[in-house]
Amino acid sequence: MENKKIADGAKSRLPLFVVPGMPRAGTTFLYHNLQKHPQIFLPFRKEIDFFNEIYHYRGVDWYNSLYRGIKPGQIAGDLSPACWFEPHTIDYLKEYSPDIKVILSLRDPAENAYSLYIQKLTSNYDLPGSFEEFLVNGYSSVMTKGGKGVRFLFTSQDYIEKIENYKKAFGKNLLIYDFRFFRKDNLAALKLIEDFLGLEKWFSRDNFDPLRINESYRKNIKIINWLFMQEWLRDYVERYVPRLTAMRIRGLIDRISVKTSVQDNTRQTHQPENIEIAKKHLKGACDYYEELFKESPAFLGDGSSVVIR
Repeated sequence: MENKKIADGAKSRLPLFVVPGMPRAGTTFLYHNLQKHPQIFLPFRKEIDFFNEIYHYRGVDWYNSLYRGIKPGQIAGDLSPACWFEPHTIDYLKEYSPDIKVILSLRDPAENAYSLYIQKLTSNYDLPGSFEEFLVNGYSSVMTKGGKGVRFLFTSQDYIEKIENYKKAFGKNLLIYDFRFFRKDNLAALKLIEDFLGLEKWFSRDNFDPLRINESYRKNIKIINWLFMQEWLRDYVERYVPRLTAMRIRGLIDRISVKTSVQDNTRQTHQPENIEIAKKHLKGACDYYEELFKESPAFLGDGSSVVIR
């Protein structure tokens, strides 16, 4: 009976790919573009964080309900970069489905730490007084009714072990690419993902949106940001607002925030001295990152090369 329950549970699993990291590495751009592909289904929520803080709190049935409009032949997508900081995400992903496909967009760890700090300054987060404190001490925030929080942790050991663990866990079902490659050619990155997922060739210069929607210096509208974090509102939208309508509204808000000029002298800039501080703190991780992409800007978790077109 127990084996039958497991088998039945496996049948309920979606054909799924997940982007569990890194934050500040282009996932908002991916969300707005991948949803256009006819063989990809993305829910209204960009960052579901199911494989992070609410895996046991919400359950598989709730997660699958977010994809209730998926059509035969489509693959479900989940872009939740905050999962990067969850130590149990790999276990949750493997438990959900042994065939799950995973994509990691990796950014220089020093740049990533500082970019994340700048972003959180414009959001509803109470941060330490300086970037150095944020870098050394990390940051915790309670995000769910279950009381579980997100811990921002910046150590070379954590960065290296995390990537090696993903490689070991997912092998050929893991795509890793360099954020510098993404910055250089957004379209090539979309095509790379398209090929990795085994989809029809669809993306072209005529149908993708090159706007990098979530740049560090965009203006975060705090009330909107706060609303997006409220579970009751997310649940209401999921239940009563047509998915495409909700996604169009979100896209409009993102574009407005990009175009809003910022006249706040307290905002940080990407000062070279702060990046240098982070590079010293994360020297081992930075060296590992450079070595990782020494031969190619993208590869599979088992070491296999990929074709970039």
